[in-house]
Amino acid sequence: MNRNRITHQLWTRCRDVAAALIAACWPGRDFAHVTTLIDKAPNGTRNVIVFGTLGALFAASIGAAQFGLIGLCLFWLLVIWLIR
Repeated sequence: MNRNRITHQLWTRCRDVAAALIAACWPGRDFAHVTTLIDKAPNGTRNVIVFGTLGALFAASIGAAQFGLIGLCLFWLLVIWLIR
C-alpha cells in the first residue's frame, strides 16, 4: 500500500471521529455539516480542531482510567452514547 494512501485514510478516520464528537455536542449541527466545516477550514485550524478533539478524548480516557474498570466502562458508554 502507498504511504500517502494510508496517511489519508488515517486522517479521514481521525476527522470523522472528531466531527462525530463535535456534532454530538453542538446542537443543530449534524455530522455532515461539521465535516464540511472542518474540510473548509485552513490547514492549521483543521489540525487544531481534529487533534484538539482527539487530545481531549484521550485526556478524558486517562481521567476515567483513574477510576478503574468501572470508570473506563462509563467513559466508553458515554462516547458511544454521544456518537449515536
